[in-house]
Formats: sequence, structure tokens, C-alpha cells
Amino acid sequence: MLSECGIRARRLESHPQCHALTVEHGYTNRTEQRADVVRKTFQGPGADLRQHAEHRALSTLRGLYPVPAVASAGSGWLETEFVAAHHGQELLDSGQAAAVLAECGRAVARLHRLDPRLLDPSAPPTSVIQHGDFGPNNVLFQPTTYEVAAVLDWEFSGVGDPISDVAWCEWIVRMHHPDVVSDLAEFFTAYGQQPPWAQRQHEMLRRCAWLEDFARRWDTQGAAVIVWRERTAVVQDWRE
Repeated sequence: MLSECGIRARRLESHPQCHALTVEHGYTNRTEQRADVVRKTFQGPGADLRQHAEHRALSTLRGLYPVPAVASAGSGWLETEFVAAHHGQELLDSGQAAAVLAECGRAVARLHRLDPRLLDPSAPPTSVIQHGDFGPNNVLFQPTTYEVAAVLDWEFSGVGDPISDVAWCEWIVRMHHPDVVSDLAEFFTAYGQQPPWAQRQHEMLRRCAWLEDFARRWDTQGAAVIVWRERTAVVQDWRE
């Protein structure tokens, strides 16, 4: 899991006078809430490219898909509206896994039905718009209906094979919420299809390898390199 953003927050201890709040569930980037605006400062390899990708996705999809509105943007940072809703990761842990994963499946299906040429005019017809880090960790839900209020963190978005988002959502659940793996059936039913396990596992392994390389480019000796190498080994041992 690289970048996650929720609605719970805590005051910045180092600058209490600025009334900024660090948004929880944020890992790759620095994410703060100021009043009704969330500010993300992009960090790590390719920060400017990731900022551009997120800005492009949010600006393009606004009105077509549930994303927060862009308030302002600059070099290496982006401000969006604050969306008051329940964080999917917390709902998974509070007994709402089936409803949350079904809604995630519908959200991915809806995204993949959009014309990929919205993001890339040269996109091949077999491609889809990819979120690039899709999972309940990056989805906010309406408090009572559990409908999707907003999908967050589009820094890895682009166009490509639909299995990327499908496999990664499954990876999030298997890795971080193993007690609700059986509820993944709701996700695939709502999405409309379940690709073969060999393809899903292959995509998970490919993504883990990419993230290990991302971590190495950020800090060659960093602990994240070992974490992603170990996660790759875990995925290799998974069985459907």
C-alpha cells in the first residue's frame, strides 16, 4: 500500500499554531487537512510526474466519477476538497467487508467503462483508465448507504490493462485484511468477472517488484526495500 488517505486526522505537533492536521492513512506523501481543504505534498521518485498524473485524473474525471474537486495546485503539491465520509479500510475492520468490497467492485467496473482516451487520446481500444493503487484503502464511503463518496490518490493513474486495478484491490485485502478474504467474492461479482488466479497473482507479483524498485530508488538502504521483497515472497506462496 503506497498512498492512502482517510478522514481521521491529528494536529501537527511541530506547528500547532498553523491549525493543520495530518491526514491518517497517508504513507508515500505528506497529506494535511486545513479547514475544508486537503493538501498533498508529493515525495519520492517521480514526484512531479505523480502530481501531474493525479491532477490530470481529478480534473478530467470530475463530474464523470466520484473524485474530490481540485482546489489549487503547484509544483509538487495539490489541494483538493475535504470529503467527509467513512474510510473503507476502517469499515473492513468493523464488520462491513461484504458491502464495502461489493461497492469497490462496482466502482472499478464504472471506472473501466469510461473511455480511456479521456486520459490518453492515443490509448488502444482494449485499454481502460487505471487508478493504479485501487483498494478500499483509497475509497471513502457515504456514512449510511456505503455508496462511494470519493476515490482518492490518483498519482499512479493512467491507461492500461484492467487486471491491474482488480488484482491490486485483491492484494490489499489479502495482505492487510486476511480475515475477510472470503468476501472478495462480493468484489468480483460486482465487478462482473473474475480473471484467472494465475493472471491475478502474476499482476500482484509484478506490482510488488515495481514497488520494491520504487523504494530502492527512494532510499537504497531503506527498510521499505526489504518490506516489499518480503511481501513478494508472501504473494508467491498464496493460493486461491
